[in-house]
Amino acid sequence: MDNNSVRDKVLAAIRQYDMLTGCKSVTVAVSGGADSVALLHSLKMLEKELGFELSACHVNHNLRGEESDGDEAYVRSLCRELDVPLRVFSVDVTGSVAKHQSTEERARELRYEAFAEISRELGSKVATAHNACDNTETVLLNLLRGTGLKGLCGIPPVRDYLIRPLLLCTREEIEEYCGENGLRYVTDSTNASTAYTRNKIRLELMPRLLEINPSLHEGVGRMTFALGEDSRFLEEMAENAIAEAKAGDGVYLCEKLHSLPEPILHRVISLMLREKDVEPTSLRITGFSEIIKSGTGKINIEKNKFAVVRKGVAEVQVIPQNYRKKIT
Repeated sequence: MDNNSVRDKVLAAIRQYDMLTGCKSVTVAVSGGADSVALLHSLKMLEKELGFELSACHVNHNLRGEESDGDEAYVRSLCRELDVPLRVFSVDVTGSVAKHQSTEERARELRYEAFAEISRELGSKVATAHNACDNTETVLLNLLRGTGLKGLCGIPPVRDYLIRPLLLCTREEIEEYCGENGLRYVTDSTNASTAYTRNKIRLELMPRLLEINPSLHEGVGRMTFALGEDSRFLEEMAENAIAEAKAGDGVYLCEKLHSLPEPILHRVISLMLREKDVEPTSLRITGFSEIIKSGTGKINIEKNKFAVVRKGVAEVQVIPQNYRKKIT
C-alpha cells in the first residue's frame, strides 16, 4: 500500500463531505490508538495544503490506572514530535456515573463534553478517528437492537462541529499506514474483552461476515451514504412541515400535523420533543402521534413534561408535579 493512501483518503473524505467549509482550525481527538495517531499524522501532512491550524486534545478517563497515564504520556510525546499544540482533559468517570448508566456511557459523555468545550474555545472543528470498520460495527449494532433509517445511516461524517475524516479507511489500512510511516501507537487492553457488545461484533461476528464478503466495509459505506442522503431529505421536509404547523412558541396546529405522512410526522414530533430537551424515543414519538391523530389527549413523557393535545393544538408542556415519597 502507498504510504500516503490514508492521507489521500482523508483528503477525499474532507472534500466529499465538505468537512472544512469556513473552518480555519481543526482539533484532533487523540487517544493514542492507531486510528487517532494516523489521523493526526495525515492531517499534519495536509495542514498547509488545506490552510487550517492543527491542534490536538486528549481525554484521560482515569479508568485503567497506569495504562491510562501511559496513554496520556505517549500522546504528549507524539504531539511534541509533530509540533502540534495539545490540550489534555482529566476526567472522573467512575465518580460521576449516574444511576442506570454504564461506565462506558459516562466516559463517552465526558469525552464529548471536552470536545464541545475545546470547539467553543478555539472555534474549531473536532476530528474524531472513527473509521470504515467502526461504521460497519455501528450499523450492525443498531440493526441487532432494532433501528429505523437513522440507525442504518451509521456514523455521520459531519455533525455540528464534529468531523470524521477517516470514514473511508479501514482499520487494516490505518495500521499499515502507521507501520509504513514509523508511527507508534498504544492499544487499549479493554479492546480485547468480549464483555462489550461492540467488541463481540468486532472480534467474533465481523470476521465471519468478511469471509462471506471481503468488500463488506465498502458496501456498508455505500449504503450509509445513500441512506444518509435520504434521511437528510426527510429531515428537511420535517423542518418545513413544523414551520408551517407552528401556531406560537412551542405550539403546533393539529390540522397541519395529522395530515402529514407518517415518516414526516414522526420527525416533526422528534423536533418538538427536542425543543423541550426530551429525548425522542420511539415510545414517546408513537404515543404523541396517537394523541395527535385522535385529536385530544395527554401523556406523561418525562418527569414534569407532558405531550398535550387539546383545542386543535399540540405541544410539550412542562408541569411541575408533587411526587410524594412512600413511607416505609
